[in-house]
Amino acid sequence: MNVAITGMVTLQEIDFEKIWEKRYEEREKLRLNDDGIKTWDIAAEDFSFSNNMSSFEYGRQVKEVLDRVLNSDSEVLEIGPGPGTLVIPFAGKVRKITAVEPSKGMIRELMKNAEAAGISNYEIINKLWEEIDESKITRRYDLVICSSVLWIFRDVWKQLRRMETVSKGYCCVVAGTETAGYIDLYRELMGENYPKFEDASLIYNILYNRGRLSNVMMITQTKSTPYPIERWIQNRERALSSFVEITPEVRRIIREHVSEKSDGGNYRVEEQAAVIWWKAKR
Repeated sequence: MNVAITGMVTLQEIDFEKIWEKRYEEREKLRLNDDGIKTWDIAAEDFSFSNNMSSFEYGRQVKEVLDRVLNSDSEVLEIGPGPGTLVIPFAGKVRKITAVEPSKGMIRELMKNAEAAGISNYEIINKLWEEIDESKITRRYDLVICSSVLWIFRDVWKQLRRMETVSKGYCCVVAGTETAGYIDLYRELMGENYPKFEDASLIYNILYNRGRLSNVMMITQTKSTPYPIERWIQNRERALSSFVEITPEVRRIIREHVSEKSDGGNYRVEEQAAVIWWKAKR
């Protein structure tokens, strides 16, 4: 007997790239301003401070996941390294790491952190990833990694494919998640749910539909940072200023939120991320 099954949709029939594009457009509509690289220049010191306070724990956890595909002869390319979140931990494992970073503020902090750590086996390319001519570095790197940066690209598959072009081994996307507290604060200020930046399941399914069966491992970092509450308040104001005007009332709400979640001057933050890696296809 032949039975016709209707109403079922397979993963291959879902256009995950269109979903990504739609989310990108919806998020961009919510943004009050986009200062581009200037935004990262301003945020550089905060990111660097946070990494140093946690002894680069986030980057160390990512490295531990990827130890299985790296060795002392490996060359790594990182897209958007920030203040050295991954560069500092990875440098002790691999032969060389090349960092593509457009923000001079982030580069300044990366170099400062590398010097403090006694690291010299890295190279910085002060460009946007989109400005890199991948044809000149085809199949050069053992690992190409992009951590919490993929969300800035509307044409997600194009960028993933470019990563594969310059890799002779593996590619990796680390999709970070916002803390529950930050999401609650956004909802309180905006009256709606926080717009997703990077969705690990969406990235996984985009790769799956393109014939890449990825490995996934979750990492969690809990930080109880003992620096002044005022700094956390400024951090939240900066992060939310893209979506809401920072009025005195908004400052009051942010201050109350941070103070409520602080314990003896420590603001507890839990961050999760999915480390997604796969063998690059030709």
